[in-house]
Amino acid sequence: MIKLNNLSAGYSKRHPVLQKLQTTFAQGNIYGLLGANGSGKTTLLKTICGVLFPLDGEISAMGYTPQKRESDFLKEIFYIPDEFSLPTLTVEKYVDTYAQFRPNFSRQKFESALKAMNFTFGEHLHRLSLGNRKKFLISFALACNSPMVIMDEPTNGLDIEAKRSFRSLLASEDLTDRLILISSHAVTDLEHILSAVAIIHDGAVVINSTIDAIAANIAFTSSANCNDALYTDGLRAIVKAEAEWSDVDLEMLYMAIHKSKDFRQYVIENFSGKESVCNR
Repeated sequence: MIKLNNLSAGYSKRHPVLQKLQTTFAQGNIYGLLGANGSGKTTLLKTICGVLFPLDGEISAMGYTPQKRESDFLKEIFYIPDEFSLPTLTVEKYVDTYAQFRPNFSRQKFESALKAMNFTFGEHLHRLSLGNRKKFLISFALACNSPMVIMDEPTNGLDIEAKRSFRSLLASEDLTDRLILISSHAVTDLEHILSAVAIIHDGAVVINSTIDAIAANIAFTSSANCNDALYTDGLRAIVKAEAEWSDVDLEMLYMAIHKSKDFRQYVIENFSGKESVCNR
């Protein structure tokens, strides 16, 4: 579990990017962390990983304090940043060098993931295209079977086929005592593999909920003949959930939270688990 307690984060105490976050990310889930560019998604991920120190408040990740960067904590987490470089090594040399620090690494799973992602062999890692670098590091990360896997915009640079393979690999992951947290602005890349979602707006986590809980509270429908919509974009509407269960439209939910103050307030007041909803 990752727990944020009154957490403020960023690069300056005078201008924090995120303020007074009070929420948790529970094991057994694949979370989507959604927000506009510059909303603080990367800042939050770096703080969870201990790359950035909190400006105020506390953070606990699987019982560890990330900023201490203890060796046991580093074995428990794998972080894929949006932008990264790889060393001047072959695939085999990289595995020989770095897998020894990952006690749960599976070579079979690694090779299977590379094949599924249609990874192109033959070049040293530092010469690979962005897409192939992403395929390689995603495959290595999943093969490490770390209790916490943190990915920042992992689908950037992937083609359509690779995105499909990425979703398939995540859907097959055993999440027992594990959690995967993925930030993205491309909602449709992740929509059908997420079991939970957290949406950042104006420096706060407005909603942090499982997909099932969202579907139990609100429904997504046609706006035709809909007079009591919580939010509408002209063609589609969000209404209070009644008897019918509807698929969650994450893109529409995201837009509703960002565009409608009234809808944000409804979410804060009506979703269960108010301890995991932060508003300022």
